[in-house]
Amino acid sequence: MSDTAAARSTEDLCSSCGMCCDGVLFHSVELQSGDQPRKLSALGLKIRKQKGVEYFLQPCSAHREVSGKCSCLIYEDRPARCRNFACRQLRGVLTGEVTEEVALEKIRSARAQVAQVNALMGQIAETNPNRSLAHRVANALTLPKGAEQTPLHDELKVSMENLEAFLAKDFRV
Repeated sequence: MSDTAAARSTEDLCSSCGMCCDGVLFHSVELQSGDQPRKLSALGLKIRKQKGVEYFLQPCSAHREVSGKCSCLIYEDRPARCRNFACRQLRGVLTGEVTEEVALEKIRSARAQVAQVNALMGQIAETNPNRSLAHRVANALTLPKGAEQTPLHDELKVSMENLEAFLAKDFRV
């Protein structure tokens, strides 16, 4: 695949997906050697430090989705982990093992599952949209003292387990 075709495929897939930035695939991104925490902070990322490790939480504050298209406000200055990450679908397209059409269908399927999880979660409890999907689901499934689990809780748990299995198989590396 030519560099131009690879760049086009990357842009098409990534702008259709965004799950590596919006809190679906990951809950945080660890900064790497060479990343500039102060510069990233100045660009709007909320850098945290714990036990000597600097990171930022997902969803990324630089991630935007407008009319189904994802973009990064700091793309040219994004951290090394973000620059180097390629999900299984993108890797498959770049190596020729998967067609772009198949990868886009996997993305649509994942996004539909995420929408289902979000819809179920919305029926159970309000959660913080600034947290990763897994954290929000865990919070929605945490029952207040004395409350009983409902069939909706069971459905959310199963939907999230199915989504996690799909993401592990088809997206995470």
